Amino acid sequence: MNVKSRAIAITFALALLAGTAVYYAPRFLAYADKPVKSDAIILFLGKDSSARRKEAHRLLNEGYASFLIIPAAHQVFNSSNIPLQPVGTAKHGSRRAREYPRYYEATHVEVLDAQQMMNSMGLTSAIMVSTPYHMKRIKMICDKTFGEQARYISYVPSSYESGMTDWGNVASADVKMVMLECVKIGWFRLYSSFI
Repeated sequence: MNVKSRAIAITFALALLAGTAVYYAPRFLAYADKPVKSDAIILFLGKDSSARRKEAHRLLNEGYASFLIIPAAHQVFNSSNIPLQPVGTAKHGSRRAREYPRYYEATHVEVLDAQQMMNSMGLTSAIMVSTPYHMKRIKMICDKTFGEQARYISYVPSSYESGMTDWGNVASADVKMVMLECVKIGWFRLYSSFI
């Protein structure tokens, strides 16, 4: 096989692989557990977090956990929705007790903050709440961050947002989010292999 034929074959194989990955991306990103009684509900914020918040409060009100932790805002609420003193705050008014490398993506930092907050409160189990397309990446990050403790974590996507099992269920506005989520998973896999 000459160089030109080999280049065409490699290009075709890469295009086929990319097309297959794009086709299965929504199904790959769809990850959900049934909620189980846990110490805390961890809420991941985003641009429009109203559906996520609604899910977290539903789980809290149904008695699945005693605390709601919002790591991005460094807030903790009890089951009566009463804010508690922020935990793990650093000196000089900083909300984060330690700084992370700049290449850590935001969800990874939220998981690290959630772990720190849980540890400071003596909590060992949690329900992670976010949008459906975000759950697979949160699980991957939690598996790496929490290690053995990850078996006490469940992942519950917002039931107030559409699920994604194939492209027929993905709204056109969400296509960009699906693709971006795949890129972020790739980035996390890349840099996490060195930490």
